[in-house]
Amino acid sequence: MPLPTVNLDDRRFDDIMDEARRLIPQFCPEWTDHNASDPGMAILEVFAWMTDLLLYRVNQVPDKLLIAFLEMIGVQLAPPRAAGAPVTFYLSAPQDTPLSIAAGTEIATLRTEVNEAIVFSTERAGLIRPPTLRGLYTANTLAQVRLDTEGQGGEGHSDATRHDLAHLGLPGYRFPIFQPQPRPGDALFIQLEGDHSEHVVALTFGVELAGGAGVNPNHPPYVWEAWQGGVSRWATCEVEYDGTQAFNVSGELILRLPTMREGTFFDQHGYWLRCRLTNEQMHAGYKVSPDLETLLVDARGITVPARHATIVQNELLGQSNGTPGQRFRLLHEPVLHLDPERDVLEVVTAEGDIHLYTPVPDFSTSAPEDRHFTLDATTGEVAFGPSILQADGSVYRFGAVPPQGATIRMRRYQYGGGAGGNVPARALSVLKSSVPYVARVTNHAPAAGGRNGQLLEDAVQRVPYLLRLRNRAVTADDYELLAAQVPGVARARCVTPNMAVPGQTYPGQIRALTVPAGQVTLALLPDVSFDDLIGLDDVSTDPLAPLTGRIAPERLTLSAELRGAVQEELDLRRPVGTTLDLRAPQYVWVSVTATLRAGAGASRPVREDVRRRAMQALYGYLNPFTGGPDGKGWPFGRTLSISELYGLLRAVPGVEVAEDVQVVLTEPGQPETRETITGSLPLPPQALIVSDVHHVRVDH
Repeated sequence: MPLPTVNLDDRRFDDIMDEARRLIPQFCPEWTDHNASDPGMAILEVFAWMTDLLLYRVNQVPDKLLIAFLEMIGVQLAPPRAAGAPVTFYLSAPQDTPLSIAAGTEIATLRTEVNEAIVFSTERAGLIRPPTLRGLYTANTLAQVRLDTEGQGGEGHSDATRHDLAHLGLPGYRFPIFQPQPRPGDALFIQLEGDHSEHVVALTFGVELAGGAGVNPNHPPYVWEAWQGGVSRWATCEVEYDGTQAFNVSGELILRLPTMREGTFFDQHGYWLRCRLTNEQMHAGYKVSPDLETLLVDARGITVPARHATIVQNELLGQSNGTPGQRFRLLHEPVLHLDPERDVLEVVTAEGDIHLYTPVPDFSTSAPEDRHFTLDATTGEVAFGPSILQADGSVYRFGAVPPQGATIRMRRYQYGGGAGGNVPARALSVLKSSVPYVARVTNHAPAAGGRNGQLLEDAVQRVPYLLRLRNRAVTADDYELLAAQVPGVARARCVTPNMAVPGQTYPGQIRALTVPAGQVTLALLPDVSFDDLIGLDDVSTDPLAPLTGRIAPERLTLSAELRGAVQEELDLRRPVGTTLDLRAPQYVWVSVTATLRAGAGASRPVREDVRRRAMQALYGYLNPFTGGPDGKGWPFGRTLSISELYGLLRAVPGVEVAEDVQVVLTEPGQPETRETITGSLPLPPQALIVSDVHHVRVDH
């Protein structure tokens, strides 16, 4: 049972006043007017108020001692975390020359009578490049995939048609955007000369529909994609505005592009966009292809990451008195993580010499000549190294002391953070300073990741964990907890010899690990952000959740840097004589095919919405980060039962019956390696379920 918090005195203002009134007849019997209007009662209220303040301070002493004890065992309150969001800058008009958006550009929410503006700063610079059109091609994307001779990703198309840019826009010249008889996989490839990653691009089309063969502009049968290379290959672009109404009329199409990489198609190098017909072409697509007469490409803006932070530069802290252990306080707090290269202290001596002091976590390794300082992120307090009296009578200095009379100035720091920075989409709309040729700014996605500073109660909860570990790895739980603390590790599983079920067999290439005596085997799942997901046609337009596709296989690879960081962390804490085997989990890629039935008479848009919800449920559930019954990631070694997928799909709104659900083992990039699972899919202790491409059909 935990010890109760000591309350030295629980009296408050009202209690003190009641006690004083009871004592009046004893000490002053002639005082008979006890009404609030009496001057004596006013004096009592003043003293009761002052006593209440003293008792409040007295009761803070246990908290102060508790904080001191926490610092002695290495527990510090975590500072606030800043929210981040992609911010898009829009130009007032297309420019003929590149335009730079400087790093540290500040944007904010609208200030109201009740709420202050929330300020964000861009984390890196952005360069808006005017695009140059180099080629147009029409081909079918279902041709065989190949790699070009330089190792760049590419595709070969035997039926590709190259269009003459020199004649584009001339009277009477036009060509079909897709094949004359459009079919799924047909695509218009656009070759750009330069890298336009994260750009906002406007494509102005002059089109003519042959025979009036238009489609529903609200449900176009195509998707816009940008080449990213590697395994992720084509990534979906966000359509911000479609003035062509799905190529029904001439107009402007505005795209927000993802990260791009150079690739080779049709023996041509460049950066590629494509408009590809999806399977919807078979149901309500083009009867004949629209013809393209003109095409203009302009850059309208760029998207850069920003976070909830305000930048302060060249803040004067004061003058040094020449003694060790000096402390100064910044004007703003809480302070965000310092960059050792930019966020430094400038110490200007009386002779005009400038010395730079760099931030360190503590002074334990600081030599007397090292110019170091520490910063308390929560309070904004800057401290220089102290001097400690040694056993032999000498004094050792931890870090250099600024000379007496020197001026101390903080060159740069950022403050902010907290849950208040988790603003919704389109809330950041104010430019704090004018940027040439920039008309407006906004965030199309909500800001996320903001967190308030850690409370004392939360820090107390960590004490049993720290005292249990004692900074040593002995049990399997110790190894998992310590490995998960390394930045970049999402989850860890320690595989022991007694975890494998005797006689258990697994389908496909799944095998249980054999752990020899004296060896600790850790399966490390690297952290993956939503930006590392592959956009798929089936879920790319789903507005319900940020998860919009399967995880890129190469993002799940355990890098040598991450493996080395975990090895270095655990080498300091493992017992002598044990060896470490650090490896990636065994990923079991599964593809689900399901047929669902919606309500009788459900329209096509309703069935499409049900299908997207079902796809979202599958990608979210069969996921090492967000999957599993508890939504915290598919558990290591947990068996997948097909019956639970029936229940998952049946719970999707709009689904009446889930039928014909099949689970197939796959290998990314090897379509011939497929094995259908019946009943359940057992997994060894080091294995995780990962979603490959799922297929869902909704009937009525």
